[in-house]
Amino acid sequence: MGQEENSSQKDHRSWEQMLSTERQKEILSRHEAGQGIKRIARDLDVSRNTVRQVLRSPDAPRSYKRKQRLYVKLEGREEWVAKRFFELEGNAHALFLELQEDGYTGGYSIVRDYVRPLRDALRGIATVRFETPPGRQAQVDWGTKQVVIGTRRVRLHIFVMTMGYSRVQYVEFTADEKLETLIRCHENAFNWFGGMPDEVLYDNPKTIVLGRTEGQVRLNPRFEDFLRAYGVTPLLCRPRRAQTKGKVESGIKYVKRAFLPGKEFSNLEEANEAVRTWIQKIADERIHGTTFTKPSERFIEEKRFLLPLPTHRPYTLQSEMHRTVTRDCYVSYNTCRYSVPWQYVRKDVTLQEKEGMLFVFFRGSCIAEHHVVEGRHRTVDRPEHFIGINSITRPRLTAIRQTEPLVEVRSLAIYEALANAAANRDAAGGVGR
Repeated sequence: MGQEENSSQKDHRSWEQMLSTERQKEILSRHEAGQGIKRIARDLDVSRNTVRQVLRSPDAPRSYKRKQRLYVKLEGREEWVAKRFFELEGNAHALFLELQEDGYTGGYSIVRDYVRPLRDALRGIATVRFETPPGRQAQVDWGTKQVVIGTRRVRLHIFVMTMGYSRVQYVEFTADEKLETLIRCHENAFNWFGGMPDEVLYDNPKTIVLGRTEGQVRLNPRFEDFLRAYGVTPLLCRPRRAQTKGKVESGIKYVKRAFLPGKEFSNLEEANEAVRTWIQKIADERIHGTTFTKPSERFIEEKRFLLPLPTHRPYTLQSEMHRTVTRDCYVSYNTCRYSVPWQYVRKDVTLQEKEGMLFVFFRGSCIAEHHVVEGRHRTVDRPEHFIGINSITRPRLTAIRQTEPLVEVRSLAIYEALANAAANRDAAGGVGR
């Protein structure tokens, strides 16, 4: 027994010598955050008795019991909080906003203190945040959220471009994510920033990536041509590695959680005016959780490295589609019908809309043009498109003269005589029987 007591006292005296000061602080911090002795011992690869000795030491804070009571507000969410904290790359404020949406009623400081022990583990994970120098890269992505527009609740599409160095962002709400919309949003973003980055990083949306063959990416030629006109290089995330563009994804979440909740707009124009004001007054003026600097201040440096905007519009945005001319000399566009010269009936043509005009091309040559009309199911004609169609293409109708059959006109007395004769024959025959 004496030897066992001496051994126990020896262990009691030596635990401080065995653990570094930083390790002791980590044990205390983790326990303050609500972690149990068993988990702390497992995570830090020490014995449970060692953890207990640290917690019983005079240096152990007496405030942890109070914090334990506060952490009751997070009870039942521990695993989710840890997992989500890593997914948000250590952004405690974003985590706090998500918890609020889920019914959390505590304050931000509770969340911040609770995840503090997880930050050290976060620094040790294999995924490293990729920082870019000023002007080098922007990241682009889409998000969606249900919002009241006018009197209806609709799904709003959210275009976000985030500059990689400063974290300033451009936001635009749209009704769809079509290629034409994507290109227009890029142009508006470049004008907003007053220049372009060297490269833009994307996920793999179908509007940009047509497919992959043996590792080779096939880009949409129209979008590639657009970026080439501006001198911008497109980059793509590896498939199923969307976290590569985490800066813009964080920006989308920030818009959805900090700006849109509770908002109602009369139309898209009003929504876009409101979000741009919000960007200038709030989003770009906050202390960013990663850079610890206002995005607007870092952008002062970054803007000097942006590519200059072109002096003239380098790219004409066109809506292009293919149609076959119908037998009655029309093509359909947005439910309306537009005439085409009759010589192109059943030919495949290309339609392009530009600045309110609809152009019809056949093998690269423009064969018809019309002002695009408003409304639905309307027909737009140009008389010259039908000149010559009657004499050349319309089939001649052969008139068939129908001759009425000749009918002999007889007196009614003849029919009466025939009826009498028949009656007399019937009478004579009846007597014989």
